[in-house]
Amino acid sequence: MNVLVIYNKKAGGGKAANHVEEINNSFLKYNINAEINFTKHIGHAIEIVKEADLTKFNSIITVGGDGTFYESLNGYFQNKNRVDINFGVLPIGTGNSLSRDIYDKEYSLDEYVEIISKSKTKPFDIAKFTSEGKEMYYANTLGFGFTSDVVVTASKFKFLGKFAYTIGVLYRTLMLSTYKMKLTADGETYDMENVLVAISNSKYTGGNYLMAPDAKINDGKLDLIILNKLGRINLLKTFTKIFSGEHVKTEFVKTMQAKNITIETSKPKILSPDGELIGKTPFSIECIKGGINMITNLYKQ
Repeated sequence: MNVLVIYNKKAGGGKAANHVEEINNSFLKYNINAEINFTKHIGHAIEIVKEADLTKFNSIITVGGDGTFYESLNGYFQNKNRVDINFGVLPIGTGNSLSRDIYDKEYSLDEYVEIISKSKTKPFDIAKFTSEGKEMYYANTLGFGFTSDVVVTASKFKFLGKFAYTIGVLYRTLMLSTYKMKLTADGETYDMENVLVAISNSKYTGGNYLMAPDAKINDGKLDLIILNKLGRINLLKTFTKIFSGEHVKTEFVKTMQAKNITIETSKPKILSPDGELIGKTPFSIECIKGGINMITNLYKQ
């Protein structure tokens, strides 16, 4: 089994750098021939995968967090000679939201490698979004408004791990603002005033925030979670329910599903796909059903 490994040693607040030897030993243990590439700067994973000869590999394995996978996914779709290939995740980042939808529980690094060595896959939807004339892809969640504002703040506290996202939520609650939005979902148009919008392919964001509890990674649809205009107290009350997914049952949240989405806002809002900060409104999104094959131990479901 030959795999292209994209390894972000800065993931998990730099803790990923401490596991290089351990992970390499696991690759050897399970007879995986791994070409390990260490990322050196933001966007480097895109460059590596974009230029790689993918015919040499069975799989692309990311060692890092959601951002590492995001870059690798986009590098794959920018590769002019791309071939069908499996994707796998060794979650060692800050959030690791994506891993919650492809593994049934948390494992040791060695156990994750063992799962990867079995190469059991299932079709996995991805989202293609277009902003400022550029096409990009994500696997997990794209947010804007309050959501992307939280990511901006959390990025300054990554050394605190998963608590960084909580700090972002609290700070941005104090700085709360709304915006007007025109949403078109599968041909239906809505005019709204919102605090945040999350367009989710998978269930989790920010690590253990159950943003889209009804999302499925193979249904060919994206789940929209829209938080309407509300005050700070109700915002905090609503956000405390995200850990359990109960926020979608409150009067302040509107949910819907769609395959094709376009959004315009009263003023440009920064987009946050899979925890990154890329693009801005207006933009469009399309769900690509079964866009990639994902290595998972949930392949029977």
